[in-house]
Amino acid sequence: MRKLALMVALALALGGCGGASNPPEAAPETTTTTTEAATSTTEGMATTTTTVTTDTRLVTDLVYHAPDDRFTAASGLTDVIAPNEGGPWPTVVVFHGDPRFASKIWHRKDATEIASHGRVVFLPAWGHSTLSSSADSLDSTWDTLVQEVTCAVVFAAAHTAEYGGDPNHITLYGLSAGGNAVLMAGLSGAEPLDTCAAPGPAVSPQALVPIDADWVLGGDWDSQLAENPEAFYSLTPWRYMDGSQDVRIFVMVTEDQSLVRSVDADPATSWLSYRHADIDLEADLRAMGFLDDGNFGLVESGEYAYEKLIAAGYDATLVSMPGAQHDVWGEEGFQVVVETVLRASAAAS
Repeated sequence: MRKLALMVALALALGGCGGASNPPEAAPETTTTTTEAATSTTEGMATTTTTVTTDTRLVTDLVYHAPDDRFTAASGLTDVIAPNEGGPWPTVVVFHGDPRFASKIWHRKDATEIASHGRVVFLPAWGHSTLSSSADSLDSTWDTLVQEVTCAVVFAAAHTAEYGGDPNHITLYGLSAGGNAVLMAGLSGAEPLDTCAAPGPAVSPQALVPIDADWVLGGDWDSQLAENPEAFYSLTPWRYMDGSQDVRIFVMVTEDQSLVRSVDADPATSWLSYRHADIDLEADLRAMGFLDDGNFGLVESGEYAYEKLIAAGYDATLVSMPGAQHDVWGEEGFQVVVETVLRASAAAS
């Protein structure tokens, strides 16, 4: 197993095995406690509230895509945290983890800290699909979700100037399933939803920061993938990782090897046997030393994704978050995330 260099940089969070249920422990919710004003307006189908502090302002519940029968009411809203003055600032879009447990509020602490350093940050709610998760419909479900996360980025690009942001310098980051959203939105080039509040083509971000996410482990997918292994492509950004996009990718992994799964001794019945339709994923992982102990976890999943991105020709960096667990980052891990996103967005601009 290759050793990770402890750098302030990245972690590739790909598909949704977890999602955080508790916010990372760190930094206060806002960079200052002095509130100067709070106003409410109604936009579309949501009530928008703006809270202004001496350093940043928070705008909640902007409608970035209209609800329909493909999504529950929890989707389609985004918050914005922005500096009160100056700019144009780099734009950052952050995607929360597994929508069953997390929401756009989950990243408010780290987003506020990032905004206080001169960034306009959008926090969209995403992934609350009402579509079936059967093997027959995985393609259509995930294609729709790709359009949704693409819409969130298109909306941010269209409106960031209103908050002092630069629409030409966009960075995406996200944890767990949110890392999968980051790569889908950043690499797919997909068109946004037809109900997107900012119609237009996909926007190409300059930097991506997926954090401790996974597209290999996901136990919830086992039965569906066993029935239809080709659905693997619809569940992950793998099909888009061809090296054609001009984007910097910072792959972040936690120091704690969480969410470990043991590997079946019989390849024919191993959950890894249907994780890829074209290659023997288990053989590939063994050849690279990732299964030496008979287990496979989130850290190794991030390392493997990093290796694949490098092999595909991407400008990728791998960073470890000291002392951090998947959904409890601690102060040091929190600061590494903030510094990495700032570094990525500075490079993008």
